[in-house]
Amino acid sequence: MELINRDASDKYKGFRYQKLRLAKKMLELIKADLKANIIAIPEYRDDGFLIDNLGNSILEQNKEYSNNFTMNSVEIQKSVVNFLDNYFDLDKDPHINYIFHTNVNYAKERDSILLQKLNLKPLDKPILEYLITNDFNDSVIEFFSKIIIESYIEQYKIVPSKPSTYKGVYEKIIVMDKEEWRKFLKKLTFQFGQGNLDELTVELEKEIKECELYDMQHVNREQQIRSCLLEKIDERMAQKHLLQKIMNIDTIKTIFYEVGSNMNHLKIDETHTFWLEIYEELEGEKNIRNIRDKIEAVCANFKETTLKRYNREATTVRDELKNYDKRQINALRFRVYESMERYFDDRFPYKKTYTFDELNLIIKEIKKVVVEDIQILREDYDYGVKNNITMEKIVLLLVDECFYSFDKE
Repeated sequence: MELINRDASDKYKGFRYQKLRLAKKMLELIKADLKANIIAIPEYRDDGFLIDNLGNSILEQNKEYSNNFTMNSVEIQKSVVNFLDNYFDLDKDPHINYIFHTNVNYAKERDSILLQKLNLKPLDKPILEYLITNDFNDSVIEFFSKIIIESYIEQYKIVPSKPSTYKGVYEKIIVMDKEEWRKFLKKLTFQFGQGNLDELTVELEKEIKECELYDMQHVNREQQIRSCLLEKIDERMAQKHLLQKIMNIDTIKTIFYEVGSNMNHLKIDETHTFWLEIYEELEGEKNIRNIRDKIEAVCANFKETTLKRYNREATTVRDELKNYDKRQINALRFRVYESMERYFDDRFPYKKTYTFDELNLIIKEIKKVVVEDIQILREDYDYGVKNNITMEKIVLLLVDECFYSFDKE
């Protein structure tokens, strides 16, 4: 007994492939020119319709398949027929290009019932290879045009002997001469052997990270951005009116902004207000010694290369922290301050002098203690900073800013 196959997974994979491809194309155009007024319209005239930074339009067919294509493949024929419909409907606009994009490769045509019907024989190379290399010789034009006209007849249910059945642009394509076919073919680009669904997902995440809109607040939120992009495309695909379907640079900017500011379930640590109080309270007591002065005050032979590194880290982290919300950073600085305060009160072995190994080990231990404390707090609070290296640098920053020293109990 043979049951009807109701598995729709391939159909859904196809839609997802289209959405991933459109999202990736938009980010590529933004990367080329963030100020450009790019436009993308999902499911308008084709799988994807884009206007690039130069004002040129792109109509794209995206196919995720498991078998290689030939000119005998129905999907190739359908795509070209759709391109032809748009080519004439848009008055052969010279600023519009057509792309067929797929994960599989092309293959050579075999003799078939269709080729026998049209009195055609396979050429030396796959027809699609001729098209890719712009080799539009007379044999290629004859082979290609006959197959497409026959496909047009099939798709539109046309009876050539009955003009009353003529639909679409059939009457225009049957009178196209070889030069007209060449002109049309020059507008087509075939992209075979591209990434499959999984590879395209990885490529999209790479584009997200490389986007100029991507900032420190988006670190580890790439999947959220991707999900929002695909959801927005899906939402626009369902709209009936053209203007409601349109996506542009502002659509993408809004997604990055919302993910960066509103999509975190962790709250901001309200201790950020205490940091301002601590800073003002200690401002008058601070002296002008930096981290180098404080280390050399207790260890005259501290390794110079390590000292330079500590000084550089304390200096550069100031710029790193400017990329985060001030409330988050002030709360983080206060929590680091608290953690260091406990260490200096309870564990720091005050001495007049230290060897390099002794003092360097102490600094490493302070960093370790601070990171452990902050890791616990991060279960409830969002401090913006996700990596431990930056938190360790904040330890050095607080020493450099004279909040702590190694020679004063």
